[in-house]
Amino acid sequence: MTRLVALVLVAACLAGCGSGGDSSTGSPGPKRVATLPTSGTVTYTDGRVYTVAPLGSVLRLDDIAVKVQKVDWKPEVDLGSVGGVSIKPPPGTKTFGVVTLTVTNTSRKPERLGVTQIWLRNAAGSPYLASATAQVADNLLRMPIPAGKSVTGVLVFPTPRQETGYLLVYRFDDSRAIAKANHVGLLRYAS
Repeated sequence: MTRLVALVLVAACLAGCGSGGDSSTGSPGPKRVATLPTSGTVTYTDGRVYTVAPLGSVLRLDDIAVKVQKVDWKPEVDLGSVGGVSIKPPPGTKTFGVVTLTVTNTSRKPERLGVTQIWLRNAAGSPYLASATAQVADNLLRMPIPAGKSVTGVLVFPTPRQETGYLLVYRFDDSRAIAKANHVGLLRYAS
């Protein structure tokens, strides 16, 4: 839970970030900062390394690369059903962010995106998970991604309103234990 609070604070900082911030000297790795930059790789005050990619660019971590192709906002998306009962969106959902991404698996083994591997974060830092059951063509949560290959597909994020912010991206190697991740990515998107 502490990590989730830290991530919310990080995303909130991003809303008004310039570049740079307080830094310490003599530490190994990326520069330590108290404010995340608009792009670059830094160590934040929580001890995590953040790679921040600006709007329109590719976010590259050591085993995954992600590029936002487009973001559409839809008033309704079929979330599927279980046992013949329709799945309802989370309380407060008024719109769905349908984010088209190109995801490249730069590892040496086939991978699949984990449900908690890519989060939509609004400018205030509120986190939204993608719907694994969304009935859309090319749902990235159901697509295998071969080693060294790219796939283009969509993630559907139920939200209370149309948002602008960042996608929080975890490495494939961290996708099953995101609280232990030491290096994460932030990828800007626009509505």
